[in-house]
Amino acid sequence: MSAEVQNQFYFFFFSAFWGVGMCFIYDGLRIWRRLIHHSLRQMNIQDIVYWICMTVVLFYLLFTYNRGEIRSYTIAGMIVGCVFYQKTISPVWVELAYRLLRPVIHLFFVLFSIIKKIRRKICG
Repeated sequence: MSAEVQNQFYFFFFSAFWGVGMCFIYDGLRIWRRLIHHSLRQMNIQDIVYWICMTVVLFYLLFTYNRGEIRSYTIAGMIVGCVFYQKTISPVWVELAYRLLRPVIHLFFVLFSIIKKIRRKICG
């Protein structure tokens, strides 16, 4: 196998890994949105920022590792990584993280409201 084909093979798996990473980061947004209510406008801004960041990172990766060329195996690798993650890891990860973080966030809001009440009594 030639060195060029090996590089393409490795970059395909690197692209698949990056597809998993992109979905994992977006799942972080999904978990955050389930824990704390966001308006539609806030969610749209979050999505825009997410896609701008992903675009910059993908451009950097393509420019650095693939001489700026967008090849079909790169896109296919990202799609394979995203689909794999969405069908296997994502449902379990989002639910588990939500169930673990929900009591922590609830405790934070309870403590915050107690501190707010105490502050009102002290400050008048």
